[in-house]
Amino acid sequence: MVVYTRGAFARVSLSSMTRGGVLLFALGLALRVCLLPAWGTFDTEVQKAWAARAATAGLAGIYGPDDAEMVRVARAETGSAWGLVTATNLPRTRIDWENGTFVVDYPPGSLLVLWAAGRLYRALRPDLPNRPLFNAVVNLAPLLGSIAIAALLHRSARGEGRGLAFWLNPAALLAAPVLGGQDPLFGALALAAVLCLAAGRHVAATGLVVAAGLVKPQGALLLPVLLFVMAREARPRVWARSALAGLAVAAIILMPWWTSGHLLSALDGCRRTAVQSALSAQGLNLWWLAGWVMDWAREGAWPLAHIHSVEDFHRWAGWDPRLAARVLLAGAIVASLFLMRRWPAADRRAIALVVILQVHAYAFLATSVHENHTFLAVVLAPLLLGAWPRAGTLLAATSTLLFLDLFLAAGLGRRVTTLRFVEQVRMAAGLDLTVVVVLLHAVLLVALFAWMARPRGAAALAAAAAPPTE
Repeated sequence: MVVYTRGAFARVSLSSMTRGGVLLFALGLALRVCLLPAWGTFDTEVQKAWAARAATAGLAGIYGPDDAEMVRVARAETGSAWGLVTATNLPRTRIDWENGTFVVDYPPGSLLVLWAAGRLYRALRPDLPNRPLFNAVVNLAPLLGSIAIAALLHRSARGEGRGLAFWLNPAALLAAPVLGGQDPLFGALALAAVLCLAAGRHVAATGLVVAAGLVKPQGALLLPVLLFVMAREARPRVWARSALAGLAVAAIILMPWWTSGHLLSALDGCRRTAVQSALSAQGLNLWWLAGWVMDWAREGAWPLAHIHSVEDFHRWAGWDPRLAARVLLAGAIVASLFLMRRWPAADRRAIALVVILQVHAYAFLATSVHENHTFLAVVLAPLLLGAWPRAGTLLAATSTLLFLDLFLAAGLGRRVTTLRFVEQVRMAAGLDLTVVVVLLHAVLLVALFAWMARPRGAAALAAAAAPPTE
């Protein structure tokens, strides 16, 4: 018997993981452990630079100077301390590592994890040499995140194979540890938030959403659904408790910067990814296609697509794509929530499905999207296995798109495949394969809207049940 209501996505079952399931889990674990020392993409070097800086000099000044200096610079540039919100030349700490110089542009939650990795590696190798062991240490936290994701999915419905559907997913393995992505940390928090929200645990869901957002900026994609569900279900006292939970989580994560007088630079670090200037940072979406069209107009037919800046496109097209992207994304989010209203409040499948839709709407319509930004959809799609008729198709589609985007951007990582090899694969048929993937992504986005518009399965059962309250 399937339960779609208060039990969220659970299937009533007496069975747990079978012997075959244990062996498959062990296989996935062995693969991940063997791949921990992989060199990944160049982002792995960035993560090691941050980890080494945090381990040796502490977290306080890793983003920039103290609060007094931040206010002074903002006043000098804008005439007011409120210029912290709009100032474009706020000072940033420069981190030298190997032959590069880096600044931190990830939220504080990620830096806490990298600080722990750096401390561990420093305990093992005090001189912090750039060796495969450092790669392995940086990849330990994503391994734990992947284990947490598999465990949460397995607990959501024993006997449905949800945990293994993620654990053995080639796209998930390619993201981490092959390419050294940190996404599983964010994915575990986001998955836990969705599960709590589906179970009517609004306070816990709010805290987890804040934690996810302070690990990876994509946590903001959970906010529209959280607010929508709470507006439909939560009483005023639950809103108050949820706000306090979110503030408490934020305070705990920001504590190292708050207590050392560097809170403003840490908050500035949270917004740095929001002001990136890439038209598409190898996310195969609408703006990657727009850049390809620009290359066609400039260089001739059937070019190899490249990363372009927003400013370059603006000069060529005569209009700023960021405004168009924001309008399109806002419209897509509003439309998805409107379609969510068609689902009975007690049918909790809609929560995971609408988040997946919004992840792909962001990944397809926003600028500065990276190749790994649909990872959360691959984490959430297994939740619908055994609970929704289209779940298998959705999981296959989201996984295929993520795998192709990752592989066509970075192959199998440094010291395994070269950029030249990846470009040859892309152009093997004469047409850049990334353009085909963009079109497939568009088809999936349309399909997600269509699926969201037509609730299927046990809608009648869900409609008969009372919505969860706290």
